[in-house]
This record gives sequence, C-alpha cells and structure tokens, in this order.
Amino acid sequence: RKMQSLGIETGADLRAKPLDFLQQHFGSSADWYFAIARGQDDRPVDPNRVRKSSGSETTFDRDLTEPREIEAGVLQMADDVWNWCDKRQAFGRTATVKVKYQDFQQITRSRSIPELIDSHERLHELALALIRSVLPPAKGIRLVGVTVSNFDDAERASLPLFDTGDLAE
Repeated sequence: RKMQSLGIETGADLRAKPLDFLQQHFGSSADWYFAIARGQDDRPVDPNRVRKSSGSETTFDRDLTEPREIEAGVLQMADDVWNWCDKRQAFGRTATVKVKYQDFQQITRSRSIPELIDSHERLHELALALIRSVLPPAKGIRLVGVTVSNFDDAERASLPLFDTGDLAE
C-alpha cells in the first residue's frame, strides 16, 4: 500500500524511481528495491526447492460476464492442474481460484479440506464452488486461475521443481 500511495504500481514504476527517492521513503530497504527492479539479485537459486503448488491460469481475449463462460474457463484450468497432479500422483488439500477483473483488481478464494483432492471430480467441485461465490460478477472478468496446494510432506519431498518432459507446455 505504501508503494501505491507513492505512485508505484508496477515494476517499471519502481525502476523509474531514483535511489535517493527510494531511500527517503523506504530507508534500509531502498538499495534492495533499487537492485531488484533492475533484475539484480545475487541470492543463490536452489534447483532442488520443494514445489508447494500447481496452478494454471488463462487470460481471456475479452471481458467475461456470463457465469457459464466463466465457469467453463475455471473448469479448463482445473483440468490442466488435474493433469499435472494426476501424472505425478501429487495431491493437495487446498484449492484456490484466482480472478482478475477488467480493471485489474484481483481476488482469490481458497478452500482447504481434511482429505486430499485426489480426484478430477473433487477438484471440479471445489473450483466451481469457489468461482460461484463471486458470480454473477459486478464487472467483467479478464483472467481466471486454479491452483492446488498444501501437498502432503511426503509427496512434496518427491516433487521436482522442473519437469523437463513438459517443456513445450
């Protein structure tokens, strides 16, 4: 919120600010913001990082207001996520639906359940319940996404960060 109040809404906005401006408003964090906005980050990359979620999203070529069209988009994203989960036998307990409106406002709705989301039908059911909680929309929807997270620790330990078999996706 502080950045927004200073007119910084995007990475390009942050990059446009001089270092002295950032130091005045962000103190000791200014150097980090200045560098990161320019793609400078010396932190090591951990290629063995445990994957914590699997998600898919799509941007529509027009703003959607019809609930059936929006639900169809969510189901398509749920199918993509399910294909990944099923292929790797990696199942989580939390489903999240992301919505971005025509004015770029973004909301998410999540639901965690005690048992694993281990069926295509269960993911569809959860994703539809989540999207229906914001339907009908008060304004057009430009993007929807679906994510599964909260994997079992045992499953997470065996999930690769990168799947070289899906490079074309």
